[in-house]
Amino acid sequence: MQFLLRKQAGALSTTELQDFGGLQTHLDHFRNIGPEDGAQFGSLKDISLMSHAALKFSGVQETADYVASVTARIIVNSMTLSDAVIDPLGTCLSTYAAQLNHSCNPNCIFIFSGPSMSVRSLRAIPVEGELTIPYISVSMTPSERQKQLKGQYFFDCSCEYCLSSLTCGQPDMPATLKVGIPTKDILQLEQEADRVQALAADAPSSEVEAEILNKALKLFSPYKDVYPKWRSPWPTINYALMQVYLDLGHWLRAVAHALQVYLYISPVWYSQEWHPLRAVRTFVLLKICLELGFQTNEGPNKEHFRPTLSRYDIDWPVVVGALANEVTATIPIGFGLDSNFAAAVKPCLDDVPQQWQQVQKGAWDRQRKKLEMLANDLVDQ
Repeated sequence: MQFLLRKQAGALSTTELQDFGGLQTHLDHFRNIGPEDGAQFGSLKDISLMSHAALKFSGVQETADYVASVTARIIVNSMTLSDAVIDPLGTCLSTYAAQLNHSCNPNCIFIFSGPSMSVRSLRAIPVEGELTIPYISVSMTPSERQKQLKGQYFFDCSCEYCLSSLTCGQPDMPATLKVGIPTKDILQLEQEADRVQALAADAPSSEVEAEILNKALKLFSPYKDVYPKWRSPWPTINYALMQVYLDLGHWLRAVAHALQVYLYISPVWYSQEWHPLRAVRTFVLLKICLELGFQTNEGPNKEHFRPTLSRYDIDWPVVVGALANEVTATIPIGFGLDSNFAAAVKPCLDDVPQQWQQVQKGAWDRQRKKLEMLANDLVDQ
């Protein structure tokens, strides 16, 4: 409706209208959608209903067919608008960005900084090489990616990762996993975990949500030595648990799940250490560790943490300093020095004493091993 009103008011230039008109509508695909197709955006009937409402409430003088084409273009070509730490805020449409093709091994990513959007490269791109972005989460299995791309964007992906059955550069069914569990059992396990996780959305409280999510995660316990933690749906369940425990103020549980992301998931999903999404997850871990370091040393409930943490002997200044250095190093390449992310993390980085950031590699390596023990012990309980 905003587009229709802006067009009527003359707020859109001829070039903007021409660029928008050149975008795909996929109305023919919408017209042929059946219940079995798993479409993400519904059918032509749904578009007609939305278009009718936009036409009625905007009061513009346009044909129903034109408004339907506008609705379809916006639905198909919009992308997720995010804040400084890449949390979703809504949707936006850029006619330039909409022309970029998808790849499950993209060489670019969108970053928003206030009203500005930038395309940042993830690796060296040859002169005149194609710029590609992820339309969906590329951490899903090849079959899941194909289903979502077909249902949402109406094409079969033929990128190198899909042709080779790779997920984030890893075989869809790693050899160790196939040895440990028959393939049909793997798929049944993952379907059951998805089903249980979905129940958490209707939980009446955060405590119940955590209980349900733990049930989903513990389905993988018999196979913990062979099931890769980067493979969906394990990471989404783990991340959801981290967020629930943060809401509940259960810092030890939260840091255990944040460490799972840092140690096992992010390095596979985002191979570049400065990848913006990896940097955001490291920043989350840094904030948790800052709070936990305070709680264990000066907080009013420090005696509550000590029985659990005493056996790990974690040097929190070393941990916080090393993580702060990692986040700082990602800013110039991953976001830009004048980005909203740089501004968002500055207060937290300023809270880290300068002497903590003088971390020797050997000291950090020793602490990583202790953190890995803590993470696995608490998640396995």
